[in-house]
Amino acid sequence: MSDDPHNKIDEAEDVVVHEDDEALDLHVESLIERDAEVHELAPHVERQDAADAADTLERLEPEETAELLERMDDERAAEALSQVIPELAATMLQDLAEDEAARLLSRMSPDDAADLTQLLPREIASGLLSRMHPRDAAAIGKLAVYDPESAGGMMTTDILVVPNSIRIGQAIDTIKRLSINEVQSDVYVVDASKALAGSIRLRTLLIEDDDDALAEHMQEGIHTVTPDVDREEVARQFERFDLITMPVVDGHGRVLGMVTIDDAVDTLTEEATEDALRQVGAVGKEAVYSTLWTKIRGRLPWLLVNVPLASFGAGVILMFDDMIKQMAIVAVLYPVIANQAGNTGHQSMAITLRGLVLGEIHKERLVPLVAREIGFGLVAGLVIGLVFFAGIGLLGATGLGVFAGMTWPVATIAGVSMAGALGVASLTGTSTPLLMERLGFDPATASSILITMLTDATSYFAFLGLVFLTRGWVMGG
Repeated sequence: MSDDPHNKIDEAEDVVVHEDDEALDLHVESLIERDAEVHELAPHVERQDAADAADTLERLEPEETAELLERMDDERAAEALSQVIPELAATMLQDLAEDEAARLLSRMSPDDAADLTQLLPREIASGLLSRMHPRDAAAIGKLAVYDPESAGGMMTTDILVVPNSIRIGQAIDTIKRLSINEVQSDVYVVDASKALAGSIRLRTLLIEDDDDALAEHMQEGIHTVTPDVDREEVARQFERFDLITMPVVDGHGRVLGMVTIDDAVDTLTEEATEDALRQVGAVGKEAVYSTLWTKIRGRLPWLLVNVPLASFGAGVILMFDDMIKQMAIVAVLYPVIANQAGNTGHQSMAITLRGLVLGEIHKERLVPLVAREIGFGLVAGLVIGLVFFAGIGLLGATGLGVFAGMTWPVATIAGVSMAGALGVASLTGTSTPLLMERLGFDPATASSILITMLTDATSYFAFLGLVFLTRGWVMGG
């Protein structure tokens, strides 16, 4: 560590600022706990970081939130609102007077405002846009027409572009006059037809001679994306090429806006969450604060689908009803096998989905991928099957009445069934999302429900079927 006293001063100042922020958050917390009036709370929330202020807004009752936003400085209120969970932020806007809501929207970055506008009922969104300055309304409206799942829906128009015909000094003067987005580390350069010609780093502008032509120091061949590209693909490009920003261009190469690294990170997080929701049959866009209708529309259909799927496994059990009555011990063992198979299938599914999301799975490598997963299932099945076999046999050997039905023949069939069920579960967990993608469906959609049905049914059938086929030996043992 450097002994430079200036560094020490900077570090000390950072600590003080951190401690002040922490003390402020604790004070706001204490005010909320003692149910302080909103007028008492507002000046302190206004001083919080935007993310902390958003947490405070999310904790309050709707009428308190509306009053707090009205009492806060518009810029600070807009910053905080843009950090609130989008579905909840949309309801907060609807609780405000229209003029106040329109004023806050106009002070947000255009991409954040467009995202909230798309969550509002169409008539409310139109009313708010009509109350804004035409320039602000046009910037938001232009973004709101793009699919939220696309690069156009992610981009911001808060971007600085300079012509390639000017000199370094002129470019610096332009930046000073127009200001620059704090995330934009590269300034985009366009030609006479407004098509993207390249970019130039801010550092380059500072160190090169003011009289040099901008085009001499411009970097060409930069990564771009069109507005219709899926946001997952955009996020993958950020990850693959270590980008901070990426320009969005139209079919003629003209700059429409840019996507920033924070939006790419948000996309990766949201997509991972959506995939987790889809696996259990919840709609990918559902959030904690989604409307009741959104929750019903997203989840209820899959719950209805699950009824016949779950009944399929129950039907397998019903086929062996008489045998189960004669050998009650099998009713204790088959749920254990099904549970292990289900866990194994879900592990394989999770690995496969991760590979699909990250673009790691290629059709030329599908056979080795599936073979490795089946191999894992067979090895795991052999190990766990042996443990299961030994455990059942040893429990039966204790002579205790509760374990009387656990004979070595039963243990053998249970162990063999466990080994086979885990091999099939690995195959099912890997192939189900791959097959769904091949058929054009979202590979994450309700995969969990399908795999649970398949692993349960095959596990029940394998164990009960083997017991039935060897019933003379098993019952005699």
